[in-house]
Amino acid sequence: MKKYLIFLVLILSHFSVYAEGVKLSCAPNEAVCVNCPDYQTLFPLEEFSTNTDSLDIEADQSELLDGKYLLNGNVEVNSEKLYLAADNVEVSSIDKSLLATGNVRFQDEAYLITGDLLSATRDEDENLIAMATNANYQDFGAGPGGANGYTESISKTSTSVLLKNSTYSLCPVNKNDWLIDADQIELNLVKNRGVADNALIKFYGVPIFYTPKYSWVLSGRGSGFLTPNYSSYAEPGAADYSSSLRVPYYFNLAPDRDLLVALTAMSSRGFIYEGKYRQLIAPKISPDHEDSIWSIEAKYLSEDKITNLKRWLVNFSQEMDISEKIHFSAQYSRVSDSDYFKEISRTNTDEKTLKSHIKISYDDEENNLTAALLTEDEQVINAGVPAYTRALEGSISKTLNADTKMPVQARLVSTKFAHETQSKTAGVRTHTDLGISRELNIEYPIITPRASVAITNYSLKNNPNINRTILGSGLDVDFTINIPTSMFGYQANHRITPLISYNYRAKKVQGNIPIFDTEDKYADIITFADLTSGERYTGLDRITNANDVTLSLESSYRALNAIDDDKDLLNMRIAQSFYTDDEVVSATASNNYETRKSYSDIAASIDIALGKYVISSSAQYNPSTSKIVKKENSLTYTSNSRKFITLSVSDEGTKETDKLYGAYPLTDSIHLFGALDKTTSTGITNSETTGVAYESCCWALRAAHFKTNNDGNGYNYSTGFELVLKGLGSTDSPLKEKIEGKIPGYIANLR
Repeated sequence: MKKYLIFLVLILSHFSVYAEGVKLSCAPNEAVCVNCPDYQTLFPLEEFSTNTDSLDIEADQSELLDGKYLLNGNVEVNSEKLYLAADNVEVSSIDKSLLATGNVRFQDEAYLITGDLLSATRDEDENLIAMATNANYQDFGAGPGGANGYTESISKTSTSVLLKNSTYSLCPVNKNDWLIDADQIELNLVKNRGVADNALIKFYGVPIFYTPKYSWVLSGRGSGFLTPNYSSYAEPGAADYSSSLRVPYYFNLAPDRDLLVALTAMSSRGFIYEGKYRQLIAPKISPDHEDSIWSIEAKYLSEDKITNLKRWLVNFSQEMDISEKIHFSAQYSRVSDSDYFKEISRTNTDEKTLKSHIKISYDDEENNLTAALLTEDEQVINAGVPAYTRALEGSISKTLNADTKMPVQARLVSTKFAHETQSKTAGVRTHTDLGISRELNIEYPIITPRASVAITNYSLKNNPNINRTILGSGLDVDFTINIPTSMFGYQANHRITPLISYNYRAKKVQGNIPIFDTEDKYADIITFADLTSGERYTGLDRITNANDVTLSLESSYRALNAIDDDKDLLNMRIAQSFYTDDEVVSATASNNYETRKSYSDIAASIDIALGKYVISSSAQYNPSTSKIVKKENSLTYTSNSRKFITLSVSDEGTKETDKLYGAYPLTDSIHLFGALDKTTSTGITNSETTGVAYESCCWALRAAHFKTNNDGNGYNYSTGFELVLKGLGSTDSPLKEKIEGKIPGYIANLR
């Protein structure tokens, strides 16, 4: 046994072993899975007899002796529930038992058995009891291909199966790449559990795990140990890699609740104690909703061996539909310190804050009415910068005459802003706006005048109150035409939309208003949507002045039989605004206005969808310098979630970033995956992910390596390995979540 334990240590130092539900064939709606052949059986299946009154018996010789039928030579016994073949069979008419010897083949609704000897009888309830020795078995109740193995003896009743000195595997028959070798295995059909005594898990004949008692769920979910998860990582400044081993245990408390506890040993830090409880509050109230669930999670490291500090994490979340229209949401997240994710969990390293909130919302689509109450808070992490949070916010919006040519939109939002920095201005902002439009009764073009009023009050702490009222007006002239045509072999609709928009808002001094939640959209690449919306800023702290005209042109081709979710075959857009005022409200608190040219940069984009290929390009062009100042280009090929590639390049003038990510199958069983995010203008790699996965019908193997920039302070490195033995149980894989976070569109399930 010492030899086996050495094997275990060696394996766990390189791999995490976990189990998932067996997946042996492709479902019609699945794009990615292992294409396994039809499962084999121990012997060709026989059709059960339709005779309900007696047994169908064939044999070379037969004899009746003392109430026993002695059958010899090519014996076959068939009934409506079982089939038996052997060299010799004794059938008792007294106790309805039988004994078969020599080349035994047994088949009932769930099992196939071959062996030297088999006996069968019935209990008081007429349930079959069977026992065989030196037998091979196959259990169809354990999966599409069935569990199978060898046993010195098998005892089968209607409620359980007992195997002595047996093997157990969910791999195809005669191809047991992995198996459980145990002194005894009990498959309890009532408790839905398998229990193995002195269990040794072997992979290609090599022992990789030993336990005195191993338990698993036969189908569905149940309590028990989940297989350990292993990872290796590099501590900053350390020459050698450190390792982490996580051992979880799952409690299936009830159909509507469960509990996961785990112990994680970090070689460089210490032991982490973990618990996560989940409970179903109520099932979804309609297909358009989700289940109502709450969960709480906690992790605790009593003393970090490097920092000598206590390290901990707490997460609470709840999503609940109170009714069809009312939804409640809550999230609370805190960690012991801002470096927890970088040093302990080694995830979420790109996030700068942990958000917490409580929200109750009302959504009445029929009456075009929405309302919400929200409070939020944040914790700064990973060298983030504190921002304003909504200590309390109430909002309500209503659209009147929504189905007419003169809709009226009304909104009220009142927000109390807070900041952890005491020197920052805080207070309550109450904003009301009303917008009305009227489509004129002419067929072409579509002319829509607009008018709006926005009233905002700032009740500021230790500062005078501020009131702001801004009137607005505008006019849209829409020259849309639709032309039937063909494109890329499709019958398509060519939609051409020339649009002229005029917007007017008077100048309003706003430099004395604090910036709570406002950003300048033009600080990044100016998009078609930015120009055509007439809104330069996000948030409500800055409402730009306007006396301008925006010219835009959109041309799109869409297949005539396309549905709403389908993309255009070709979409081209271009827009530019022209200003009569050379000043615009500033996005900073220190300046009232910024000077600007009499025209904006030109925003243009093109998107092409050619089957599995999607080409996207957008650009911002400066007519004054005759140069493209910002641009983004991407090319995507998608066959399925295991065969795709995306290349994107963005150039913001002073910063150029390239991203490349995707996956590619080398064979039906082996695929590569990877991602690269690099700032090419500085030569700095932001993140890098590389990996390979192998998947067969009963096991899978994956290896992945991660390189992440540590905010300019070198790189964090980690490597993960996973060996998946399909069918023993189920557990979530930390490595799976990490890979999918790095590679958009990739499905990392090894099924």
